[in-house]
Amino acid sequence: MRIARASQVDLDALAELEQAAFSGDRISPRSWQRLIASRSATVIVARAGNPDSNLLGAAVVLRRAKSSVARLYSIAVAGAAQGRGLSDRLLGEVVRTSRDSGAAVLRLETRVDNLAAQRLFQRHGFSALDRRSGYYEDGADALRFQKSLWDRGRASKAVALKAPFYGQTLDFTCGPCALLMAMAALNPRTVLDRAAEIRLWREATTVFMAAGHGGCGPFGLALAAVQRGFAATVYAPAGQAMFIESVRDPRKKDVIALVEADCRAELAATQAELVTAPLSPQRLAEHLRQGGVPLVLISLWRLHGEKGPHWVVVTGFDGHVFRILDPMAAPPPGSDPGISVSVEEFKRMARYGRRRQGAAVIISKGS
Repeated sequence: MRIARASQVDLDALAELEQAAFSGDRISPRSWQRLIASRSATVIVARAGNPDSNLLGAAVVLRRAKSSVARLYSIAVAGAAQGRGLSDRLLGEVVRTSRDSGAAVLRLETRVDNLAAQRLFQRHGFSALDRRSGYYEDGADALRFQKSLWDRGRASKAVALKAPFYGQTLDFTCGPCALLMAMAALNPRTVLDRAAEIRLWREATTVFMAAGHGGCGPFGLALAAVQRGFAATVYAPAGQAMFIESVRDPRKKDVIALVEADCRAELAATQAELVTAPLSPQRLAEHLRQGGVPLVLISLWRLHGEKGPHWVVVTGFDGHVFRILDPMAAPPPGSDPGISVSVEEFKRMARYGRRRQGAAVIISKGS
């Protein structure tokens, strides 16, 4: 069996395979031509062994620029090749190609009555995402599946992978919850409950933010960790205080600046390391390898479509994909709470506000 990228010479064979494999919602010959030529599509074909043999199967993967999500648009196997494991081989190649292209998540749709396809996807680690009504030409519903492309087997053996998930119970406590998860990775005796969540928030809050309660800045979170016996490295820009643009009242701006300056000064009197340079993905991966647990400030927009700063925990890196724990997420009981993020997507999300500020706190075991 030979699996390779399709070319324009495969157009007729692809159209013939499509005609035989599907009774509706077929890809037209003109669409096949566009897909093969498109930079955002990958068309994979399988043959019996030599370049001139008939097509036995094909798959189409789509991926937009600046997105860490790839989509399996189509997968088909010729009747003569069914029952020989070709669907599994094609799907495995789709997963590999998607990872190598920089995607962190692979999604697909399948007919609600296509039980064989659903078993195939579940066998390869896909989980049900949602249901789309009237998705196909004949009015049939579609089931959407997705698979994280995070590969724990390829990840460095980071302490951060031990972090348990703890979801925030209040809108403004993402920072304390992220810190609780990080501390629990380093010390399993760490208590994760609402009292601890609110206690940390009281210690690390900026007091004001927008019209509600204040969030937590990097210096306050690092100080709270140091006071509990952990070591901390803070990545934060010098100059104007963080989050100060989130309020308009000059008095609130003064308070935010005062709180940050006070936390920064108190932290400077400890063994904590303060770094004004941005935290690169490469340096982040190095902190993970060295036993640190990173808390990273991101824009809520990239994960939840909302405006505002948000703290997450980075627990691992497999060479292509970062794994993060998001305190705002609400994973179903018993499911993997980790979120897969590509390197490029991480670069885009790890900036907040008009000044595109970035911040991170690396927690590690104290001496």
